Amino acid sequence: MNITLTLGEICMLLIAIALFILLIYCINLVRHLIPSIKKLNNVMTNVETITDSAAKSTTSAEGIVDDVLDVTSSLVSSVKGPVGLVGQATSVVNAIQIIMSLINDKKTNLKIVDKDIEVEESSETTVETEPEQEGGADE
Repeated sequence: MNITLTLGEICMLLIAIALFILLIYCINLVRHLIPSIKKLNNVMTNVETITDSAAKSTTSAEGIVDDVLDVTSSLVSSVKGPVGLVGQATSVVNAIQIIMSLINDKKTNLKIVDKDIEVEESSETTVETEPEQEGGADE
C-alpha cells in the first residue's frame, strides 16, 4: 500500500496539528482566567467600599479642621480684643463660652449619629440633675 503525499498536503497537515494544539492551549487559558476574573471583580467591589469610606472620613476631617480654625480665630480675636484687667477677664469668659458651645454642638452631632446611646445618656443626666436641683432648693 502506497500513500502519496505532496509537500502542500504535508504542510496543511502540520498547520492543522498546530491549530489543534493552539486550540487546546486557548481552552486551558480561558479555564484558568475565569476564576481570576471573578476574584478581580471581588477586589474591585472592595476597593469601591474602601474609597467611599475614605471619602466620608475626608469630609468629616474637613469639618473638624474648619471647627478648629473657627475656634482658633475666635480665641485670637478674644485675646487681641480689649486691653486691661476687665477686658482680659471678659475675653477669657468669651473663650470658655465658645469652647463650651462647640462641645455642646459636638454632643448634638453625636446624638444624631448614634441616637440610641446618646439619647439614653442625655435623658439619664437630665433625670439626675433635675432632682438634685429641686432637692437643693427644698433644703
